[in-house]
Amino acid sequence: MRLVFHCFYHRLIPLLLLPILLITFVQCRQRPPYQADISRVHIDPVEISRYEELLFNVNPYRLQEELEPHTDRFRFFLGDGLQDPLARQQLFAYVTDPLLQELYEDTRKVWPDLEALEEELTLAFRYYRAHFPEAPIPALYSYVSGIDYQLPIKFADQHAAIGLDNYLGAGYKTYGQIGIPAYQARTMTPDYVGVDLMRLMAELHLQASPYEPETLLDFMVYEGKMLYFLDCVFPLVPDSVKVGYTQEQQEWMQGNRGLVWTYLVDNELLYSSDRQMISRFVGDAPFTSVFSRGSAPKTGVWTGWQIVREYMRRHPELSLPELLAMRDARQLLHDSRFRGR
Repeated sequence: MRLVFHCFYHRLIPLLLLPILLITFVQCRQRPPYQADISRVHIDPVEISRYEELLFNVNPYRLQEELEPHTDRFRFFLGDGLQDPLARQQLFAYVTDPLLQELYEDTRKVWPDLEALEEELTLAFRYYRAHFPEAPIPALYSYVSGIDYQLPIKFADQHAAIGLDNYLGAGYKTYGQIGIPAYQARTMTPDYVGVDLMRLMAELHLQASPYEPETLLDFMVYEGKMLYFLDCVFPLVPDSVKVGYTQEQQEWMQGNRGLVWTYLVDNELLYSSDRQMISRFVGDAPFTSVFSRGSAPKTGVWTGWQIVREYMRRHPELSLPELLAMRDARQLLHDSRFRGR
């Protein structure tokens, strides 16, 4: 009897393990090549210090007395300005401005807390540390910028300040009232905070050594590297969010990628340094003007991204820092064997 059970037991074990092995195999197959294993990467949870909550809840006639206890925590904003009468006067004008007060109240409605954003960024910075183990993680703050939509997140000296009023939703009334184009307002939503912050991080690494893109291909690969950086820190975020496309634009780009590549090659545009022409393919716009009004914008950016992805697929031994340090876009294109498909 024991012999029978022993034989049955040894037959049963492989059957029990089979689902686990299949799940593991599927997970490995589904993981994109840029998704690092972060099971052993641990960081302190990201915390975002809310400067706007402090600033708009103090007595504006007692700014110095009420803000001084918080100087160390918010030195990035306050510095030594509380000792300067002119700086205090400017701060008073800021917190008593009706528009800024309205922005603060609307920001509180959209962002009652930052827990979800902090969790998203904690995960992103774990992926970041997998590629840059020694790199510092910036101190993060939120504030009301007065809708500084051209620079929604400011970065200096390992401090990043997120202007939450730049992410109140595409339909936020004030965006249209101050003339922000609809195609830009479309990405002024909570979904884009993390992407915008990590794009800044990518730029810091790319600009660590002097380099000025000159040709269209240079700009395409430069932008493609930044998007590949986003792949690495946000491997589960949809491509449309990383590049800032609507679903329709993403579908157009997928369906017309060959058309775009053929146009660039046949018109000998890749090595052109005509800045006006370059802007048509990499600049922010509602569509790409050389194609139809229903086309996707930034078709050169998307194409550069696919070139970089293909290059990294063929060179899995290359690290993300090594990719960012590469300067020869022409050689990268050649080695990627990219054919526009």
